[in-house]
Amino acid sequence: MTLNVRKRSGALGATVTGIDLSEPVSGDLLKKIMEVWNEHLLLVFPDQKISKKEHIDFSRNFGELEVHPGGKHVLKDYPELLWLTNEKDAEGNYLSLRDGGSIWHSDLSYMACPSRCSLLYAIDVPDDGGDTEWANMYLAYDNLPKELKKLIEGLKAVHQFDLADNPRFHPPSSMTEEDKKGSIWEKKSAEVKARTPDVIHPIVRTHDVTNRKALFVNRRFTTHVVGMEESEGEELLLELFNYVENPENIYHHCWSKDQLLLWDNRCTVHLACGGVPEGQLRTMLRTTVRGGVPF
Repeated sequence: MTLNVRKRSGALGATVTGIDLSEPVSGDLLKKIMEVWNEHLLLVFPDQKISKKEHIDFSRNFGELEVHPGGKHVLKDYPELLWLTNEKDAEGNYLSLRDGGSIWHSDLSYMACPSRCSLLYAIDVPDDGGDTEWANMYLAYDNLPKELKKLIEGLKAVHQFDLADNPRFHPPSSMTEEDKKGSIWEKKSAEVKARTPDVIHPIVRTHDVTNRKALFVNRRFTTHVVGMEESEGEELLLELFNYVENPENIYHHCWSKDQLLLWDNRCTVHLACGGVPEGQLRTMLRTTVRGGVPF
């Protein structure tokens, strides 16, 4: 089996064909996938007909799978799979988080051992909207002025899960507590908070495979700079976010049914662009691979 690799953008991303992910991946083939992945950060595998078990089996090639600490929206028979959909039940209630991922983030950066990578499989794709963007955090770091690189060397920041505890964001004033249910604004339960205490990570991390430096901050989960006054730390973070979200660092992806995307959470952040019209369905399943402690 020969892999065909086509670069998708100047920032990151490549399409990989010539492989059937429903079949076990051999050692040599997996080694090649790893090499291509480390080069491009995000891989698009189109036209893959895979079962839930096959999705999980392929994901395990990249490490130990994480059951999402939020506890909701994981499949009962396959808890390694997080269900992401805008589908509603007969009463009009959303069956999953309706606006998940709508702020720039790295999956599970709020964990002591953040995610190594995520693998997202498209089951239902709308005719309009539902795109996703990724930003290259190597480039974000590389493009910082020397003075800013020196300033953040050795600095650490707090990452926290509950959006209600993030001073940067506030729900719309018209939003009631009932409206918040099933959205990113729903306050996390005491049980979830116990599983996801605030953590501290370096602002610049070194990738454990490539040894390249990457920024490791994001608008959604990174809330404070350790050792700085709140206003000073927020000013620094906002400056870094502007470098992260520079259009030159970003790959914009339009989904197709049966695509599987693999991306590296150690050196990318991403954003669900939204914009799915009422009545159109977007359904995806995601596995998340546990990583190590950032350094």
